[in-house]
Amino acid sequence: MRKTLFIASIVAITILTACNAQKTIKDKTAEPNSDKANNASNGEKKNILFLSIDDLKPLLSNYGASQMHTPNFDRLAKMGMTFTNAHVQYAVCGPSRASVMTGTNPDKTKVWDLHTDFRASAPSLMSMPEYLISQGYETTAVGKIYHKGSSSPGHDGKSWSMPHQLPDNYDPAAGEAAFSYYQNQETKRNMAKLVEEAKAKGIKKGGKLRNYVFKRLKPSTENTDVSDTAYQDGLYTQTALKQLNDLENTGKPWFLGVGYQKPHLPFVAPKKYWDLYDRDKIELAKFQQLAEGTPKFAYHSFGELRAYSDIDSKLGVGDKLPEAKQRELIHGYMACISYIDAQLGILFDELEKRNILDDIIIVLWGDHGWHLGDHTEWCKHSNFEQATRIPFMFAGPGVKENQKSHHPVNLVDLFPTVFELANVKQSAQIDGKSLVPLLDNDTTTSIEADFAYHQYARGKRMGYSIRTERYRYTEWHDNNYRSYGNYNDGNIVGIELYDYEKDPLETKNWFDDSQYASTVKDLKSKLRSHLTK
Repeated sequence: MRKTLFIASIVAITILTACNAQKTIKDKTAEPNSDKANNASNGEKKNILFLSIDDLKPLLSNYGASQMHTPNFDRLAKMGMTFTNAHVQYAVCGPSRASVMTGTNPDKTKVWDLHTDFRASAPSLMSMPEYLISQGYETTAVGKIYHKGSSSPGHDGKSWSMPHQLPDNYDPAAGEAAFSYYQNQETKRNMAKLVEEAKAKGIKKGGKLRNYVFKRLKPSTENTDVSDTAYQDGLYTQTALKQLNDLENTGKPWFLGVGYQKPHLPFVAPKKYWDLYDRDKIELAKFQQLAEGTPKFAYHSFGELRAYSDIDSKLGVGDKLPEAKQRELIHGYMACISYIDAQLGILFDELEKRNILDDIIIVLWGDHGWHLGDHTEWCKHSNFEQATRIPFMFAGPGVKENQKSHHPVNLVDLFPTVFELANVKQSAQIDGKSLVPLLDNDTTTSIEADFAYHQYARGKRMGYSIRTERYRYTEWHDNNYRSYGNYNDGNIVGIELYDYEKDPLETKNWFDDSQYASTVKDLKSKLRSHLTK
């Protein structure tokens, strides 16, 4: 009996020693990639913080804009990856957001405007938060995730296991913002008078009443000494913190979307953010004319901006805004970005306080870029670099810290990347690809695709583009062509080629230049392959 017990003890000790040795080997193997590698590979579903920012171009300090005050964008950049050559699939918010939220391209969602709900145009599609619910997640959001004017009730209610919220509990010291925008007391008084004037004329319905006021008074900027919660985005942050409590209390993995609306027009932000910048030192767009050889229909006359009462409504393609107004608008855009940067800081501080900041998958993205006077253009609505290029950042387990990549990537790549990082089974619906091979410590891993792509329509013409590390190539197809139709060279009514190594400001369309003949042939092949796959 004693002999049996002795042998059993020896066997147990041997097994325990072997297990400990194996554990040591595994631990040492994981060390080079830090604890984040362990966390990403342990199979547990990760929480997801989804930061959407409206109309945000990469005018940020971590993207090289040294005049910007954006310390919390810098903070996120140090935590993970900054993609410097990322592009949306359609440079206006309705189509762009429908695309990213379904993980599919605009020609699949069939959303090419600000009015179409993908639930109606492509009813077989599901949203990615809806898919996460099926994978055991709790999901909720605050602010602008979808385009408000083209989402189904509940801000696409199927996306949320807990209701989406749009708070309006403004700082009592400032009172309710006029039409959800303005806090300047004189503006509010004058708008109130216009409301009464409209009602006296029998105009009482919301949309018509709003239009009556805005045709007479709609400032493009506002600099008022109020708190962060006097405007909507400050309220969104406070609501997100409450939603975080609710999500954490479920004990389930969660998805929290926070959709900030600035720097969308009008450029309204608390005075302290305007005070960060000296208007006289603001850099104006260096190239303020139409590019040589570019079809005129590639441009637009920035109707979104001209709808504001302090902008000349008669300006057309190629007309420049007065320099003083340019400086005011750019100043307001920059102030709004710093306002949003402060909101990010509040979120990150709370996550850090809870000791969960480093264990969450964080993705930050803009729904498109924004022209600030280049080519005499303002707003978005084009296939040019300033309209399509966005900030796109990832952090969390599985993402190497403090790195940048200029590899061309798409916004539609967002969810497959997040799913892989969060240990969620991939959806069969998605058109994008995971960018995880670009996020890790292994410099030998990459992705096959070497171009990003996007599109924008002008009436019956659709411009389709691809963007490589060096070039952008665009074809304008007439007769309502879409990529699910038959590709036909006879439909092409315009072609553009830009060389960002030689001509970063897009001053010339190089398509007809003989030195680019082989480049055009190669890029045309890539675009055609993309459109016909």
